[in-house]
Amino acid sequence: MGVMVISAALIIVLSSFNGIESMISELYTEFDQGVTITPSKGKTIFESQVPWAKLSKIDGVLRISKGIEETVILRNEEKWVNATILGVEPQFLDMINIHNKDHLIMGSAILSGNNQENNDFGLIGAGLANNLALGNVKTEPDNIIIYAPKNDLKLKFGKNPFFQTSFNIAGIINYNKETNDAALVADLKFVKTLLNLEGQITHIYIQPKSTINNEALKLKIQNLLGNNFVVKTNAQKNELIYKTSKSEKLIVLIILLFIFLLAAFNLVASITMIYLEKKEGVGVLKSIGLSKTKIFNIFFLEGLLIAGIGVFLGAVLGIGICLMQLKYSIITIPGAGIPFPIEVKMSEILSVLLVLIMTATAFSFFTARYLVNDIE
Repeated sequence: MGVMVISAALIIVLSSFNGIESMISELYTEFDQGVTITPSKGKTIFESQVPWAKLSKIDGVLRISKGIEETVILRNEEKWVNATILGVEPQFLDMINIHNKDHLIMGSAILSGNNQENNDFGLIGAGLANNLALGNVKTEPDNIIIYAPKNDLKLKFGKNPFFQTSFNIAGIINYNKETNDAALVADLKFVKTLLNLEGQITHIYIQPKSTINNEALKLKIQNLLGNNFVVKTNAQKNELIYKTSKSEKLIVLIILLFIFLLAAFNLVASITMIYLEKKEGVGVLKSIGLSKTKIFNIFFLEGLLIAGIGVFLGAVLGIGICLMQLKYSIITIPGAGIPFPIEVKMSEILSVLLVLIMTATAFSFFTARYLVNDIE
């Protein structure tokens, strides 16, 4: 029972952390592109510095969008919020799969209008829209005011440090909490004019092909651009989250393996008790010619049988609970109302079970050998 419970717990915890890692990956892959390029020094990149033709021809690059990111203040009547404005090119909307109904939850996916007056359009995160009390986007664009910092400003007493302009919200987007609470997506030309950054950008977003490894693509891009640029994959941009998840997973597995070692001492006790109960019978068998090796095999195999049945039943129980969670969503994340994520990776489960069986084998072997050596 001890071996079974620990085996099942290891499988369930391992699958839970795999599910959490997958959930994090899904949250940050659609909006945050596979590879992002920023300057190694300063805040902006002069567009003339980038070999665009060579960059687009790198094997594995599907789409590229120039980008500018800056912190701004948004106002709708008496509502004020801070936001991050992202100036992007039109293809960026395809890169973030904006036409998915789960992402564009209201309005239209447009970044610029026609030649009429006040034709600057953009998309806003659902959290920001809620904080600004935007309610007309479903039927027509909602108008807000943007206050952007003046980059070329020389501070003088009484001088306004912000450039103010009106802006139309064409749609509301939904990706993850970070994006929903901070992102205002606008046309790159509009943001360049707003921030007085003609000929400059702050980011280059690259969408890799689905068959390409992000890390391999990153190395190719870094070799092309050199040390004047910082190239990061999506995982590296959110490195703290991934490392925290992996560290927690490792720590919990070590704790459970330690508990399994304690359970293995019960295995030692079981084999010892069986030996003490059968000691007289063993003596009789030895007197009629049974060798120490065969006596050793009896108790060694008994230990393997106990551990093997425990590990097998634990594997069935653990995998069964994981499959029930996947099908019936028995446990939900508190406050979120979504099923707790589970991902069963048979390769990892087999590795854990192999470690458990090897540990149990070692305990059985040394216990049986010690007991048999006691036989005269």
